[in-house]
Amino acid sequence: MKNRAGAVAALAATLVLGGAVGSASADTYTVRGCAAGWEAHADTGAAATDACAQGGGLTAALTGTGPWDGGTFAFHRFTAPAGTRIARVTLGRVTQGMTVGSVRAFSYALSADGKTIEACAPGPTDTCTGNLTGPLDAVGLDAAQVLFSFGCGADDPNVCTQGGQPPQATITDPRVVLRDPAAPTVTSKTVVDDGSTSGRIRFTYNAADTGGGVYRTVVRVDGKVASATAIGGACNDIDPTDADPYEFSTPAPCPATATQGVDYDVLKLPLQEHAVEVDVEDAGGNVTPVYGPVVLPKANGTVAGGGNGTGSGSGGTGTGSGGTVGAQGTTTVSGKDAKLDAWFVKNHKRSFTSKYGNRVVIRGLLRTKSTRKAVGSARLDVYHEVGGKLRRLTKTGLKTRPDGRITLILPLNLDTRRIVLAYRAFRPGPITSQLGLNLTVRDKDGKVVRRTK
Repeated sequence: MKNRAGAVAALAATLVLGGAVGSASADTYTVRGCAAGWEAHADTGAAATDACAQGGGLTAALTGTGPWDGGTFAFHRFTAPAGTRIARVTLGRVTQGMTVGSVRAFSYALSADGKTIEACAPGPTDTCTGNLTGPLDAVGLDAAQVLFSFGCGADDPNVCTQGGQPPQATITDPRVVLRDPAAPTVTSKTVVDDGSTSGRIRFTYNAADTGGGVYRTVVRVDGKVASATAIGGACNDIDPTDADPYEFSTPAPCPATATQGVDYDVLKLPLQEHAVEVDVEDAGGNVTPVYGPVVLPKANGTVAGGGNGTGSGSGGTGTGSGGTVGAQGTTTVSGKDAKLDAWFVKNHKRSFTSKYGNRVVIRGLLRTKSTRKAVGSARLDVYHEVGGKLRRLTKTGLKTRPDGRITLILPLNLDTRRIVLAYRAFRPGPITSQLGLNLTVRDKDGKVVRRTK
């Protein structure tokens, strides 16, 4: 019986601790509560009960009126799932019936892989002074199991008698921090839209993970989390009100494999260049890139003497007067306020009448309104309004020269129409400047040529 008592006490030294766990580190997650993950065992004459659902805790107790044979124990044990190790345990604990006596009697212990974290068996040679109460926090662990036990550990005589209160120990609000060192892997990916035209990044991917499992998809914009989508169910942050998103109700909360879809609208962001990255996270916060980083939308054109308006310096960008200011204070001129101007070469106006078959040339200029600087290498969209409908011509290849100037030579066979030139400071993105030019085409008899009404 003595050997069994020692073995159980050592195993009891394999358990949990008490306190409040802060935010987990980069490769850890927290299992909160005792609804799952705890295995109970009780010898004859003992009981291991779970009252967590009723606001209580895990209790190990001796039953009946006693006396009890030495080596009679009840315990609760938490085992780390495959691919993880126990790094920390906190809990509240209270023992009762453990009065100081002339011999060691009732024994309470917390242990990790057989190494005692805390133990109490009040007797003449023990430092434990009796009943314990309050929080306990054990950090720096590296264990496969923790164990909380209570029972009769008497060795002289080999029997325990009741000392008033029912002998028992209870732990409350247990929190086990598990270390999960392995990052998830991306096994496949199918891109539906890269966002270069639509501004929406859309794809699906498959991922796998050992340990806590595949947790969520995270979209980062300019290095900051813009959205985080968890798989759901048990694979969800148990307490979204605090700053730690890696807290769960079960030891292995998330699936080992998962298929996830991403549909992110870049155009809902402030109108400027953004570095967009999509990652997959496991339950421990380990990150694996899935897509990007890509720059979307992209600045359309280069401001003379200023750059493309994306800012400079490290640490991000902010908007300043007349441009964009980097974290180190270097200012670059933005093309967001650029204004487009254009005219017919023949009369330097925005309305012109030409004979059918004659060549018509349009020239223009793109420059910033605030600083009057030219915007070069900017792509312009050309639309023709014919018969009340706006039709986009995608093959014009119209681009500004370094001095911000453009030349557009119209086809010889055009009829009467309105020609709209549009500039987008960022592509994809909304039109930030546009203007229309009215072209009237007449035949040799002076009649207006209009094929489409």
